Amino acid sequence: MSDATDTGDGKLQSASEMANEIASAARAPFAEPALLAKAKELVRALAVSHTNAGLYPTTHPLVSRSLSELVGAVQALRVAGFDSITINIHKHTLFVENQVFPEESVTYRKTITELLACGISAVTFVSTFALRDATALIDALADDSVADLEAVQRLFERRGISGVEVAKTTMLEDAGHERSRENKIAARQTYDVGVETMRDVETQTKLGKVFGVEPLQHLVSSMLDKLFRDPAAVLGLTAIKGHDDYTLNHSINVCILSLSLGASLGLDSTSLRSLGLSALLYDLGKVRIPEDILNKQGPLTTDEWHVVKSHTSEGADLLKRIQLVDEMPMVVAYEHHQRHDLQGYPAPQNGQEQHLFSKIVALCDAYDAMTTRRPFRREIRPDKALAVLMQGRGKAYDAALTKSLVAMLGIYPMGAVVQLDDDSVAVVFRVNTDDLLHPRVKVLADPAGRWSEEPEVLDLRLVDPETGGFARSIVDCVPASDAGIDDVWQYL
Repeated sequence: MSDATDTGDGKLQSASEMANEIASAARAPFAEPALLAKAKELVRALAVSHTNAGLYPTTHPLVSRSLSELVGAVQALRVAGFDSITINIHKHTLFVENQVFPEESVTYRKTITELLACGISAVTFVSTFALRDATALIDALADDSVADLEAVQRLFERRGISGVEVAKTTMLEDAGHERSRENKIAARQTYDVGVETMRDVETQTKLGKVFGVEPLQHLVSSMLDKLFRDPAAVLGLTAIKGHDDYTLNHSINVCILSLSLGASLGLDSTSLRSLGLSALLYDLGKVRIPEDILNKQGPLTTDEWHVVKSHTSEGADLLKRIQLVDEMPMVVAYEHHQRHDLQGYPAPQNGQEQHLFSKIVALCDAYDAMTTRRPFRREIRPDKALAVLMQGRGKAYDAALTKSLVAMLGIYPMGAVVQLDDDSVAVVFRVNTDDLLHPRVKVLADPAGRWSEEPEVLDLRLVDPETGGFARSIVDCVPASDAGIDDVWQYL
């Protein structure tokens, strides 16, 4: 059992409040206001150049000035670290480097429409972009004889243009197949092997035998390799909730969440392998706690609570006995319930601060525990579980790590079942790091409740060009079981 959800009183933040608070921790290309302003200026300069070229001759001062501003906007982004920058248009919604720009999608609708009319849905400005490249691009858009993408490319070739490239975007067109089937299957196989490996560890420990650590190290390495190859394929595995083998599934899920968070923080591979092993073994001490206490449906007595709390020291003792070269699993087993404010258990020695790995594992333990149904309680929906963690930041959990976890998982994490504003039901299968409130979803049931054989894929960032608002939005998150979904992972 995890007691990490006890974070004190207070109203939980709404989804939009959480998104606003962790915006700085999100991994969007233009999360910083200064960079966002530069990207907006690029879009504005392109649109103004296009508009002016449609009103005045190329030699007119207004056209010359707007072209110079376009070159300057690209140069500003290059100085900021972008060797190239791509504007994408997907279903009349404008993106810069895969970050959505909703307002600009409406404001510069005319430029978007004319780009699409030429077959252009991706414009890439490279480091050599200069005035002659800007002029050629705008000339192509203004020339009625240049009617398609191939014609634009031929014009560029005749003029020797190399600083700007045009294409049809592949972005999001086949979003349902971003992660290859092979990667998903391979990740699931590793997960299933992991469950059996942890079952063997649990069995050996209960029998008083020393388990081999090599299979666990191999498991962590394999999971880490797959995480680097296809992060979504691995992170999506945490949607697997084993009701019969909770302890085993929980340990694998916490390992995956911890590795993913550690990787997002920039930990090196050696540290990640140590963190992963620690995340597999942190709750080992529970094998010494009677199952009737661990699974008790009512409140624990004072004596029972003392027994439960002993699992931290029992786990550290068990790991000490097998004489691991890496001492971090023992440290994390001992510390993971101490809390960030050191008001948990066991009491810290000499005011020693909780180790980073212990903080990461405690956070991931709490999230997976809250979002998993147990015999004695229902699961908490993912968005509310994250709100509980945010409520406990600075107290039970490290504030910076908590924000990083939410930024990584999204307000509506992979596997979250959501209701859209037209009453259809969908499952989140990708998080958009530039807009955590609008992930990519697969629509499973229409507004009338009819289930689809082939789920429709929607990117909720897409803008309705008529209204300027998002075409579809999430209005609620619902437990998977309430929606009649037993296995969310199959949709990821």
